[in-house]
Amino acid sequence: MAVLWPKKLPRSIVDDPRRKAEVRVYDRLAEVLDDSFHVFYSSPWLGTDRLGNEKDGECDFLIAHPEHGILTIEVKGGREISFDPMDGQWRSTDHGGFVHKIKDPVAQARSAKHEILKKMNNSKKWPSRFIHAVHGVIFPSAGSPSGALGADRPAEIFCCSRQFHGDLKGWVTSRIKAGSRPDNCEPLGRDGISALESLLARPFTLSFSIGTELADTEAIFRVLEPLQYQILEVIEDIPRALLQGGAGTGKTIVAMEEALRSARAGRKTLLTCFNKPLANYFERRLSGIEHLSVAGFHTLCGWASHQVGISIPSDINDVSLYENSLPNALCDAMEQKPSLRWETVIVDEGQDFLDEWWIALDACLVPDGRIRVFMDSNQRVYQRSADRVCDFSLVPVRLSRNLRNTKNIHKAASAYYSGPEIFADGPDGLEVSWVSAEDSATMIESAYRELRKLIFKEDVAPGDIAVLANSPAVIESFLEKTIGTNIPLTDADTMTLEDVVVDTVRRFKGLERSAVVLVVDGDEMGRRELAYVAFSRARAYLCVVSSSAVADELLKGF
Repeated sequence: MAVLWPKKLPRSIVDDPRRKAEVRVYDRLAEVLDDSFHVFYSSPWLGTDRLGNEKDGECDFLIAHPEHGILTIEVKGGREISFDPMDGQWRSTDHGGFVHKIKDPVAQARSAKHEILKKMNNSKKWPSRFIHAVHGVIFPSAGSPSGALGADRPAEIFCCSRQFHGDLKGWVTSRIKAGSRPDNCEPLGRDGISALESLLARPFTLSFSIGTELADTEAIFRVLEPLQYQILEVIEDIPRALLQGGAGTGKTIVAMEEALRSARAGRKTLLTCFNKPLANYFERRLSGIEHLSVAGFHTLCGWASHQVGISIPSDINDVSLYENSLPNALCDAMEQKPSLRWETVIVDEGQDFLDEWWIALDACLVPDGRIRVFMDSNQRVYQRSADRVCDFSLVPVRLSRNLRNTKNIHKAASAYYSGPEIFADGPDGLEVSWVSAEDSATMIESAYRELRKLIFKEDVAPGDIAVLANSPAVIESFLEKTIGTNIPLTDADTMTLEDVVVDTVRRFKGLERSAVVLVVDGDEMGRRELAYVAFSRARAYLCVVSSSAVADELLKGF
């Protein structure tokens, strides 16, 4: 396969309909040329002007061979390409029959050839010498010309549909070897390839920040996300369903979608969970939806008891209050006032609920009502939770596709997972980044430096980042470090969309951000549940800051 720059086209180019022809040429060149050919795709390294328009003088591809020289190529899409000598205008007719004016592709390829030679001669890495350089044009969907199109447009410089699909390698080889060469013409050589890489590939590498990678990854996930909703059609006729899947299988997204569909169908619907920040997130996303109630479990208990005038004891400790008194009050309220009940009850993060709470939740349903429980399938952490909820005659349904995390992040989190196999459908993504820091102060400094790098050097939006830690003490120290910073910060409760979330792993449970900086200080990450949750909060980029000893433990999965 040819040596390609870039090695993979970014999603923003692949999905751009204006570059469809260029993408086809890129793929074919990769397929038909061997590794003696170096192919440079032009747009990333020549860029655009301040208005977003392509600069004059660029070409779409440059092919270099150490023995034969360079070939600059201009690509034009469309099922028909024409030139009118009356107005000197080239035109392309697309597959919909629309005609577009285009620049002279021959002039573009020829101009780019001379521009590249000039740049090489000015390069300190290139000992100036005369090399073979030619140009050509590819029309991947248009028919071949019957002969020369002009004195400077011989038929052989054009590669059209038939040759593009049948013998592209033959055309490239013929073009790059074409013409007689004077005695002083020398091979491009390996040093010439190196000079081109320095000239054309290095700026491309610099342009691909982590922010760009995250944007490309998010674009892929946006395409994958609707696939998760197919499970709702599967459970449509199941009144009591338990949907189990590992981190990233879309439980929260599907729970929200089910709540919306139920409410829009006119059913009185309740969406609840245990974790307060997650409940706040639901309320922000789903406020004002007719027929839909959204509340954290204990907030629900308090509301229901108030509706019927049930008094909550004030002389008990918090454990008794939250584990017994409030859930019992919810159950009593539903018995005393059945009109409060819902036709559909949806529970997210069901593994967080205690045995007795399920009795209260079941009491919230009207007779023949529907209940959907979303629960993590990690048997290594939540086996007891799965056992107790099955006592409520729920039909188990398995979620087996991770559509939230990149494959590299999924692999890291899987060290703490045991259960039905989960398949990651997203892109490979960036490798997990490990930053070694041997004491608390250095960890805080390293995490702050990583945050600033993401925002100011890697073009990651603050609203795409979360800084998480295994303990409140670490978060407090980090916030002290950031006093006076111009970086906007929020917490998991408020979760302002434009700000960096700074909070504990436990409070961020059920939530996510594209990039996560995780600080692990001491051994408080020793619980498998906390490590499992922490590693799976990042969709596309994860940086772990810890001591080398803790990093070794984390990598082994305890």
